[in-house]
Amino acid sequence: MGIKILDCTLRDGAYVVNSNFGKERIAGIIHFLRASGIDIVECGWLRDCIHNSESVFYNQPQDLNESSQSYALMFDYGKYNIDNLNLKTNIGIIRIAFYKEDLDKISFTAEKIKSKGYQVFLQASNTIDYNEIELEKLCKRANFIGADSLYIVDSFGSMFPEDLDKIIDVYNELVDKNIEIGFHSHNNIQLSFGLGIQFINKLKKERNIIVDSSLCGIGRGAGNIQTELLLEYLKRQGEEYNTDIIWQGIKEYIEPLYREYNWNYTPQRGYKGIKGIHPNTIINNYTK
Repeated sequence: MGIKILDCTLRDGAYVVNSNFGKERIAGIIHFLRASGIDIVECGWLRDCIHNSESVFYNQPQDLNESSQSYALMFDYGKYNIDNLNLKTNIGIIRIAFYKEDLDKISFTAEKIKSKGYQVFLQASNTIDYNEIELEKLCKRANFIGADSLYIVDSFGSMFPEDLDKIIDVYNELVDKNIEIGFHSHNNIQLSFGLGIQFINKLKKERNIIVDSSLCGIGRGAGNIQTELLLEYLKRQGEEYNTDIIWQGIKEYIEPLYREYNWNYTPQRGYKGIKGIHPNTIINNYTK
């Protein structure tokens, strides 16, 4: 059984910088992540757009001036025309983010992407919103599609340990053993790192797993699990990562963003997490 780390700095961090990391910073972040031994680098979003070199919004994987089968791109279901997706060339993984109301629609999309040669990762957004029957349906759909990974996604930063345990138990029982189980968390209630460790310790002896993280936790709302802390933890468990180069990359490329932008805890972000409110929702009165 194995653990993979997927760094989503450039994809989830796009919410913070409006996708415009800048050409030099994009290349630098990818360089440092690869040198650290990170297993999967998520390089940005697929969008129906004209790509510019300062952005991590791509119309085609070929717009990305990098090449590795361990690179990933994501799109939101219904917001990208997959007819524009060419056969696999410079990246190996496509991630499909979808809410449960679209579960019955994703099979054709996923199968079409697989037919073009890509691995398909299914990102079940706001997984905590699924009841037990819906979770069973989700797992069976992933098996039917032949997905390469099925994720537990804490989109709004709402999960407590008992919530994660319940979902893990269903996934572990029903998802085919050849499908990796992934975990993506947001830190609105300050539990992301702890939940990531919980996920690892519960499943690491059972099957292959993937945990998402980002440098300094950069991401929507209060951000994600911090890559640097997660790698330091895994090194203590015997995994081999070059964390020194990660800290160097943070100093060079992320600290300037940290001073300019805000993806920290705020009372409003904490409240949204507790109440399961979408990060983009505007709240004027916490008592409503």
